[in-house]
Order: sequence, then C-alpha cells, then structure tokens
Amino acid sequence: MSTSSGVDLPERARQGLAAVSAARRDMRAKLRVEEIGTVVQSGQGVARLQGLTQAKMEEILLFERDGQGLVFDLAPGEIGAIALTGSDVRAGDEVRRSGRVLDVPVGSGLLGRVLNPLGQPLDDLGPVMYEERWPVERPAPPIMHRDPVAVPLETGIKAIDALVPIGRGQRQLILGDRQT
Repeated sequence: MSTSSGVDLPERARQGLAAVSAARRDMRAKLRVEEIGTVVQSGQGVARLQGLTQAKMEEILLFERDGQGLVFDLAPGEIGAIALTGSDVRAGDEVRRSGRVLDVPVGSGLLGRVLNPLGQPLDDLGPVMYEERWPVERPAPPIMHRDPVAVPLETGIKAIDALVPIGRGQRQLILGDRQT
C-alpha cells in the first residue's frame, strides 16, 4: 500500500493508521453543562457564593482548592455553603456544582470500618466496599414497616417508669400502636 506521497508503508504502520482512522470516526464529542460560581465571602467554615443559580439544598459543591462544601442556604442571588473539607476557601475562588446531594455509603462492607462523616475511610484498611449510597436526609420508614418494640427501657426513676411506657428501639410506644 502506498500513501498519497507514493511511499510504501510497512504492514504495522498501516494497521496503526487504520486504527487511528477508525477511532476518529467512532469518537463523538460529549458536551456537559457545568455551572461555575464564585466565592464572595468566606470565614469560619462558611462561604457565601454567587453564580450557582441551579444549586439544590444539601448539594455537594466542589471548591477550587480541593475542598467540598454543602449548600445550606438558598437566598435570591446568593448561596450559603458549609465547608466540609479543605478549610482554605477564599473570596474569588471558583466553585462548581457536583450534581449530587450529601450521601453516605451503606452495606455490609462498612461493618468494622472507621469512616469520617463523608464516608471516607480513616482506618488505613483501603477503600470502602459498599453496595449503594443513600442520601443523608431521606424520609423515615413508616411506623408500620418498623420492628415492634419488645424491650422496655427503664430510666431508674419509678415514677417515670410507671407513668410513661418507654421502649428501647423504635418510636412506636411514644407515637402509639395499631389500636391508637
């Protein structure tokens, strides 16, 4: 096979050029909209931000200096965020939306592990193995789906133990049961 310049190419070079040509044909540009804001004010672990018009409550934000923050205040034209990691947030820094709310890993792989509040391991045992991630703020299961309270909780004060039925475990005794 000869090229447009009339030079014969070895078989290996032709295969390489064919692979590059095929990859170029199959490649599709993937566009992603990314919302970028600016830190207006920062101090004591709290930052005020502008420019993130589509941010949601409890969404994770990514700060310029490898920090993470949590949206806690949605005011018109301004957002309040709590710095979760990386306390070096300064006015003028860029901040990006992550698109996900604060969540934690769940599953049997977490048994016996020591994690920080963001679900990152602190025990030097390698990465955390988990089945899925659950949002931190989610609806509680209905009372009827919870296990019934079978173990009483005794306070040690006879008047309280006699008057108020407190159970260890769920809220069923305080809220009532099926007959209430």
